[in-house]
Amino acid sequence: MDDTKTGQDRPAAGGAYAQASSTAQAAMGQTAGAATSAKQTAAGAVDQAKEQASSLVGQVKDKAVAAATDQKEGLADRIDEVAQSLHKSGEQFAGQQDWIASAIERGAAELGSLATSLRENDVANLVAQVKSLARRQPALFVGASLAAGFAVARFGKIVAADVSHDDLPTMPEVGHGGR
Repeated sequence: MDDTKTGQDRPAAGGAYAQASSTAQAAMGQTAGAATSAKQTAAGAVDQAKEQASSLVGQVKDKAVAAATDQKEGLADRIDEVAQSLHKSGEQFAGQQDWIASAIERGAAELGSLATSLRENDVANLVAQVKSLARRQPALFVGASLAAGFAVARFGKIVAADVSHDDLPTMPEVGHGGR
């Protein structure tokens, strides 16, 4: 065997090993840099998505509060109208059935107070008041909810009774083959 040839190959092999090692380290450095860059890009995208989601939630919340505020005003007007109607009906009992007139007047005054409260308070405050009432007086809250449900159902029946058959929407007739 020729040891001189093997000896000459060793320094060349050591140089190739050093070169391969430095190439591998350079590749690892590039990979680490690319990974860091990808991580930063992903973090930026996540932050941007969070900001957009937060903005969207804020817009939806603002629109919901605006719609509730508009509905609140309309509801307060309708409650005021009912209170005025009750007040007028209570006047019919004055002098004949004073206890009935007094009860009707108290109810009308409470409805007027409710309408004023609706107008003066914002939606968040009203929700907080309802939650507080539900926690403090659960039986009263359930009873009031049931009474309100019955009142709405009764009002719906009255409104439906005033609607004629001609006012209702019609469904198009569907043909049955060649008949």
